[in-house]
Amino acid sequence: MVSNIWIAAADNQKEAVEQYIISSDFTANSKDPNGYTPIHAAASYGHHDLIDYLVNHGGDINIQDSEGDTPLHHVEDLTTARLLVEKYKADYKIKNNDGLTAASFIEEEDEFPEVATYLKNLTHDKPEESSSEVAKANEFLESLPAPGTVDGHEIKYSLQSEQQQQGDEELSPEELEQRRKKIEQILRSENPEEGLRELITSAVHDGLEQRQQQDEEEEPSSKRRK
Repeated sequence: MVSNIWIAAADNQKEAVEQYIISSDFTANSKDPNGYTPIHAAASYGHHDLIDYLVNHGGDINIQDSEGDTPLHHVEDLTTARLLVEKYKADYKIKNNDGLTAASFIEEEDEFPEVATYLKNLTHDKPEESSSEVAKANEFLESLPAPGTVDGHEIKYSLQSEQQQQGDEELSPEELEQRRKKIEQILRSENPEEGLRELITSAVHDGLEQRQQQDEEEEPSSKRRK
């Protein structure tokens, strides 16, 4: 049998790796003196079946070696990089001891440009998505009625934390959490603009009803009897 599990993993000798793990002498996360693991080796050489075996036997896809490198830092081909990120949810934002993500590390090595470009695009996708959501939110806000008095009712908007909003002190923590989850659900829906519009319409309607009820309670009892 091969001299150790790390060489076996690098050479894609899956049966030998299995024997080492079955013997309990090694695990999928066993580190050599440099912190290098079988998953680092399998990822580096693009052995997909072996990666799958190791992950399914307790292997940590984000495990770091002595230099802080994850298996993703050692990937040398695009297919394996996509496999680690998209199937096994490898965290491409982890930095090594030099403060480099896998994208920065691979780009600095200047040997596998396709892998570096793919990983860099993953990082850049988040702000682009966020900007799109901000644009949608701004478009929705512009569609709302302008502040002022409409049919005898004053319309105004304010940006406050839930703790600052009038009446929120009467809500329980559970009710506040339900409100937060409801808004998050709306923002993640296929039509967040329509959901927010309905939420605001409902809130305005409830507010008008409460104001009308308060007005009635404040009227003299003799006037209410007429």
